[in-house]
Amino acid sequence: MIHIALVLLFAVCLFPSTGRADTIPVQAIQTASRTVEIMWTEGYGNVDVYRLYPDQSQFSLIASTNSTSWTDHQRRSVCGDTVHYVVTNGIDSGYAAELVTDNDPTSPAEWGVVTMDHSISQIVLQWEPSPDTDIMGYLVLEGMPSMVVDTVFGRLNNLYAYPAEDSVYVHQFRIYAFDSCLRASPLTKPCNNMVVIVENEPCSQTYLATWNRYINMPSEVGSYELWVSQNGGTFQRKAVVQADGETSAMFVVDDECSLLQLYVRAVSASGAYTAVSNLLTIDISSAMLPEKLNLRSVSVEGEQQNVTLVAETDSGWQDSEVVVYRRNEGGNPTVVGRCHPSAQGSISWTDMGAKPGEKIYYYSVGISDICGRNEKRSREACTILPNLETEGGNTALSWNPYTGWDGTTNYKVYSSVSSGGYWQQIGSTTATSLADLTDGTLGQCQYKVCAFEGSDSHYQHGDSVQSAKVYYSPKTRIWMPNAITPLENSNNSAAPQASYINPDGYSFTIYNRQGLVVFRSVTIGEAWNGKKNDTLLPAGAYTYIVTYRQSNGTDQVITGTITIIY
Repeated sequence: MIHIALVLLFAVCLFPSTGRADTIPVQAIQTASRTVEIMWTEGYGNVDVYRLYPDQSQFSLIASTNSTSWTDHQRRSVCGDTVHYVVTNGIDSGYAAELVTDNDPTSPAEWGVVTMDHSISQIVLQWEPSPDTDIMGYLVLEGMPSMVVDTVFGRLNNLYAYPAEDSVYVHQFRIYAFDSCLRASPLTKPCNNMVVIVENEPCSQTYLATWNRYINMPSEVGSYELWVSQNGGTFQRKAVVQADGETSAMFVVDDECSLLQLYVRAVSASGAYTAVSNLLTIDISSAMLPEKLNLRSVSVEGEQQNVTLVAETDSGWQDSEVVVYRRNEGGNPTVVGRCHPSAQGSISWTDMGAKPGEKIYYYSVGISDICGRNEKRSREACTILPNLETEGGNTALSWNPYTGWDGTTNYKVYSSVSSGGYWQQIGSTTATSLADLTDGTLGQCQYKVCAFEGSDSHYQHGDSVQSAKVYYSPKTRIWMPNAITPLENSNNSAAPQASYINPDGYSFTIYNRQGLVVFRSVTIGEAWNGKKNDTLLPAGAYTYIVTYRQSNGTDQVITGTITIIY
């Protein structure tokens, strides 16, 4: 009743002068899939044919003809829909309706290529769209048996990036189209991505690349091309293999190659299609090297002469040679030693040819691969060299930072009197200096700095190292009286009055006017009483010579006269 009312309203609008409707006998019959034959009787001359779908609000003109029939080929989806028709010559009109269905099978899509897009690291599927005009989209299937992995909507949308991280595996894909009636087309033939792998003998520069065959490329695969890049350089075609041959090729890399990249490209027989494999990257430089090589500590040992290195590497590298490098500040590393790790990976070596009390040394260790082509080298670590500065009664100690760890380094300062072996801590800091070390009462002493690995270091060993020693030597002072009175109760003898004199190299000698020795002593503090062999000498002036070694290690001589008074 609604359709009749619409037709009557339409007819009234077309023919307001007559108000007549349905005066032309009209018949509509579906003769094929989405095809309707509209027929009417003769005698109405030129007529216009109008059509209305259920989802439309008004009729559309589809034909003008002098015939008595019109074949309507539906260009849109009709899935059991009632289609309405009106035929009119402007005076007379007629109405008909027909239930129309789509009986044609859905036409399939056809494969383009399945290729690897290296820029996004995904497998990209491309196909030729189905020729049907009512296609709503495509289903993407993967595997055998095939499982739906995603839907691509739109008839002309023919690309899909497979969101798989495992692009190093071979996948088989199929596509089927579905129309607006949700009827699926036949599946395409399976099509796969290509995966390339390489093999080579240890230390060989010859590699064998192998890949799987590409199937169902349009016009079939004509050949495979192997493309190789060394050390990030331009890709070069290393081999061309015909499609009916082996899916493998051998190639040789340069001596200097440390980074190898390659892929395989399948080219169709027509040359119109190409498909690319995964991009294989091989770091040759680290392929046969230990995972870790850490220089844990560099510490000064012994009497300012030896530097001991402790390092670690992976277990099982006991047959590999560890090369020890050393450089001075601002210089280049040179080889100073070689050793081997333990089976557990621990490394220890002592440098007996260094002078850590005079200069700073930077060390590192390296391990070469079994082919001797590439080397893994540790981080550098340096010795610690303290420096004393004395001004007035204050002494400050500074030192270079330890470079062996990547976290916080804590420092502790220790002191010891020169004649003793006991060290006591006198300060701690995270800086590289400490002031006000002595108040002048300690006399000659020595200092050293110990560095401790912080808890935020990635090594997490809690290691410590010690610096070279630095000596504090107060200035030597000496005084000699100029007269003695042997017969008095006071001032009846004389000896050099000294502080901070090294007893090694000390002598006190008295000469008479003839240059003969009348007194000699090598004991600090022993005095001359004006006698020789227990006999008082005559009054007069006598020459003295005092030889001594200062606290800084230099030998000094002072001379003068001393007078005997009675």
